[in-house]
Amino acid sequence: MKNSDNKDKKNSINIEKDLTEILRDINQNLDSLQKDVTDIKIELTEAKAEREILKGEINAIKEDVKEIKNSQKTKVWALVWILIWTLIGILITVVTSFLVAGGIFVISGRL
Repeated sequence: MKNSDNKDKKNSINIEKDLTEILRDINQNLDSLQKDVTDIKIELTEAKAEREILKGEINAIKEDVKEIKNSQKTKVWALVWILIWTLIGILITVVTSFLVAGGIFVISGRL
């Protein structure tokens, strides 16, 4: 019976050793997973911060585009009014020229 007890003790030591190694491996894997989760959380936080910065830049660009559109509208209307007044000025000049020229012909007796 002593031989059997000695054999059981030897098997018991091997089982404990194997369990110890298994637990150590599990702990190492858990530590590695925890580090990966922490790294992912850090990257996610950085990505959120970058997204907020980009949102601000996009809003600034939208405002710039809105200002440019308004400025362009103002410039177009200014050019339209300049063109209208230029045409009016030309028309007045031409009409008065014809009237003056016509008046000279009427006064001189040439028709």
